[in-house]
Amino acid sequence: MFTDLSQRLLYNDLMSIMDFLESLEKDSRFMLQLAGHRYIPPIQPRHMKLEVKDVLREVLAREGVGRFWSHQAEAIDLIRQGENVVVMTPTASGKSLIYNIPVIESLMDNHDTKALYIFPLKGLEQDQVKNLNEFFNSVHINPPKQKRGSRSHLEAAEVYDGDTTSYRRKQIRESVPSVVFTNPDMLHLAINPFHTKWEPFLRGLRYVVLDEVHTYRGVFGSHMAHVVRRLRRICHHWGATPQFIACSATIANPQKLTEDLVGLPFQTVLESGAPHSGIHFMFLSPAESPYTEATWLFIQCVKAGLRTIVFTKARKITELIYRWTIDRAPELKEKISPYRAGFLPKERREIEQRLFSGDLLGVVSTSALELGVDIGGLDVCILAGYPGSISSTWQRAGRVGRHGQESLIFMIGLQDALDQYFIRNPDAFFGKNHEAAVIDTANTHILKQHLPCAASEVYLKENDTVYDVTSLKPVIDECTNEGLLSQGKTGDIWFSRNRMPHRDVGIRAIGESFPIMDDSGKSIGELSGYRVFLDAFPGAIYLHRGRQYMVHKLDIERKKVFCREVDVLYYTQALSKEETEVREGKERKNLQKFTVNWGTLRMTNRVTGYERKNIFDRTKISRHDLEMPEYLFDSEGLWITIDKDTQTSLESHGYDLAGSLHAAEHASIACIPLFALCDKGDIGGLSYELYPQFKAPALFIYDGFEGGIGLTKRAFDVIEEWFRAALMVITECPCEHGCPSCVQDPQCGSGNQPLDKEGAKFLLKRWVG
Repeated sequence: MFTDLSQRLLYNDLMSIMDFLESLEKDSRFMLQLAGHRYIPPIQPRHMKLEVKDVLREVLAREGVGRFWSHQAEAIDLIRQGENVVVMTPTASGKSLIYNIPVIESLMDNHDTKALYIFPLKGLEQDQVKNLNEFFNSVHINPPKQKRGSRSHLEAAEVYDGDTTSYRRKQIRESVPSVVFTNPDMLHLAINPFHTKWEPFLRGLRYVVLDEVHTYRGVFGSHMAHVVRRLRRICHHWGATPQFIACSATIANPQKLTEDLVGLPFQTVLESGAPHSGIHFMFLSPAESPYTEATWLFIQCVKAGLRTIVFTKARKITELIYRWTIDRAPELKEKISPYRAGFLPKERREIEQRLFSGDLLGVVSTSALELGVDIGGLDVCILAGYPGSISSTWQRAGRVGRHGQESLIFMIGLQDALDQYFIRNPDAFFGKNHEAAVIDTANTHILKQHLPCAASEVYLKENDTVYDVTSLKPVIDECTNEGLLSQGKTGDIWFSRNRMPHRDVGIRAIGESFPIMDDSGKSIGELSGYRVFLDAFPGAIYLHRGRQYMVHKLDIERKKVFCREVDVLYYTQALSKEETEVREGKERKNLQKFTVNWGTLRMTNRVTGYERKNIFDRTKISRHDLEMPEYLFDSEGLWITIDKDTQTSLESHGYDLAGSLHAAEHASIACIPLFALCDKGDIGGLSYELYPQFKAPALFIYDGFEGGIGLTKRAFDVIEEWFRAALMVITECPCEHGCPSCVQDPQCGSGNQPLDKEGAKFLLKRWVG
């Protein structure tokens, strides 16, 4: 199985992409798995004139920037006019210059200018801060003056994140640099609440840069919207009104997302003027394990001297592909490396530098290398499974292509509905619109966490500069009644009852957090809301930083999870019983053959047991019963009732009503990520043969987060297109009775029983006409 394609494949003898493709075409086993091959021709650059200061032009010229691409010039011109700008162009299209040049120009005119650069993850800012300081040195922008006795030198741009030592943090606050690089967590916990210590920086804050803005979606994005609003309130308090500059990978709604995130109007720059070389995109339907195929391809690429990255969807798979590669080709050990979030910052920087320098020929990574980190151009990208969105696919694929050379991308399909949807329809991948990034700034549960934070920073008042206190009055009253806020004597201002409410707010989750403790008593992570019951039941395998932990106790009273590290080749899946109650219908659509409603639901869920499943092929190994308490939460969702005529027609064809509804629910949920940036695990579903409230069969699909985060609202808005996609997934799957590629869901709480594939097809055909 793991034989060389040809005797020429030696990693010290570089092959071109075309030579490598010719070798693959001679391999009959590979060709049998090839489901599609699309060539994307190169694009020539489009330039636009932009006037800059002479000294700046000279520095840029030394760095190889003689002319500006059209999107760079357009965006910089808008920024100079004082507009808030969001730029949406592909990876490696020079977006950092768009915000660096206005910042540098402003600093050259006024040395008191300040800028805040926010990146979604710790560590993404390392390369940028180094490059920016070199730029500053070249144009003679000096670092801040420091107090006598300071032991270490500060630069004009500094990183302030979780890896920054407490001593250096103190230095940065006392001698504020011109530019501070940080992340949302530090902004929420360390800058906003202690803004009085940042007064000189905030008074001069002119620019706020939000990079990788497409990552701010769902729960995280909904929290981030309030973190940014709180920053705006604080800036107003210190007399600053900063301009916002946002950069995004390709999504369907960059302007709406950014305006929802910041709460201000934005101008958009959407047409890229950057060049790209030719790309060969190949779709593979593996005859054996997709991970076996990924390992084989990885070995062949590296031996051919092609710099290659493999992206996996799970940390365990990352480690296994690396281990299998070393086992089958030990001579490659010094030329490849795994990369994942669990590595220490120093280890990650070393791997990144070895990739950038060309010392490493290959890396196997989770999504950790998808964003921001500069690793230079690579030749080949192997996707071990569809990344879950068109946007993420192109973000990862954008890692390849260097020095004008052609590049190669392999997408290897897993046994999953969306993977197989694109493997069977490669043209659909290239014709598919990008997904929308959805947030919900009105989620009551999130608002009730951030309003006390905001009030502790600068008290809330009726004519607040950012929050519409009149419309938020019901939520403010709830916070007051629950002891989170105190109303002032005049009745028009509110204070936080807690001096530091921020510590109780995890901005990447909804609900009360349960710390997860290992045997040494160290906290290795946290879960919140219903996720605690779904992912941390006794016997669950919990994944954290590439390691597996088995939960041995869920202490609900103390709100803690206890686990021990293990090394197993299975994962666990909760089995659950669910019920729903319609609280309020907010919107309705009357379509040709059915009516769909969207509104608020109350969910009652209880985990009843779990299954152990093989990590490679998802086959069931064993089943175990559990006694767990009920969990109630309110959310948003949509529902469809089955009219008598449809039910009669369905049953007259011999289809099972319950199985048909259940299969249609699974296929529909699987297709929501085609339209909204999310994971299908973020969505829940429930179907009834007879729903008591309506006295009719009904299908429910809901946001799997307390209060809802706008995912089912997005599905409701595009429901006909959404259901057509679900119908295509079912219709084109060659299986007879239903499989993981169409109507089975490995996360199903009832173990995929009952399911009727043909009945689901009948329903969806009727609904889409």
